[in-house]
Amino acid sequence: MQIKNEQPSNFTNILIIGLILVSVYLLYSLTLAFYKSHQIDVYIANFEDENKRIEAENKKLIEEFDYVTSEAYIDKILKQDKGLINPGEEIIVIASNSAATENKESVFDLDKFGQKDLSKLTNLQKWKIFIFDENPLR
Repeated sequence: MQIKNEQPSNFTNILIIGLILVSVYLLYSLTLAFYKSHQIDVYIANFEDENKRIEAENKKLIEEFDYVTSEAYIDKILKQDKGLINPGEEIIVIASNSAATENKESVFDLDKFGQKDLSKLTNLQKWKIFIFDENPLR
């Protein structure tokens, strides 16, 4: 009797190595596909968050637009800026206390924005205001 050599042939060795390489390539492709899928999911989630933020901003702007175009707002602006008086309305003017305003001596005038006009002050007066006054533009 003859004993057969138990070692696989060269073809079998090449076939096994080829199958191992194919399986490694398939694992690499699968891992890469999962990674790309995860990146796409993160990208979609970021865009969904951005869409929610834009939707909330649009809703706020629509509400603001509806308010600005409403009759009540237009009436309010006309009353403030143009002095509109609707029929049946009366204007009440509340006078300020002149004694309290006379006791307050101010070295500056107010500019058109209601802030102190520092342009007519001397440099020393400006420094005093800067150092001792909390907010010189009140």
